[in-house]
Amino acid sequence: MSRLSERAFAEMVEAGCPACGGRQLNLRSYVDGLVPLMEGEPVGPVKWVYKGEMFVDGLYEITCGACQHLLFTDDRCPRCHAEGGLARGLTTTNTYAVPERCSRCEHIEVRYIAFVPMRVKYEGKRADRAQTSVELHDPGFHGYRVDCKDCGKIAERADACPICESPAPIRARFS
Repeated sequence: MSRLSERAFAEMVEAGCPACGGRQLNLRSYVDGLVPLMEGEPVGPVKWVYKGEMFVDGLYEITCGACQHLLFTDDRCPRCHAEGGLARGLTTTNTYAVPERCSRCEHIEVRYIAFVPMRVKYEGKRADRAQTSVELHDPGFHGYRVDCKDCGKIAERADACPICESPAPIRARFS
């Protein structure tokens, strides 16, 4: 679990900025994103596939949209909580193989699931669409699973943390 519980997060966004009273907050989190691939190349944008509690679990920064006051920060890895893992994750490139096809049925279309840093503006009970500037081969994008439409899950990384490369075992995740 994040250093920020779901309850503490809800209280923080409800209260707004303690420095200026601003209601708009800029949130940064590492969350699950799905990229459709054809022959190993992206054929669409990242589709967000996380649940709300995973968003809070991956939070690493909250700032005021008006005065830029820092309300929350966590430099640990958002996935395994290794100290300093966030910086490693944001500055390193993906090490999980990007397949050209399904290893079972040889279909050329697969879904590649990764941890992706995203940002969202939140005001009161309304959030803008999640956005990222990170793509498949950019630093910060870290794959961990491959799915096939016909075969289902065909591979998932378990040897180390996908974000910071800390050795397994990795802490349990929400279902």
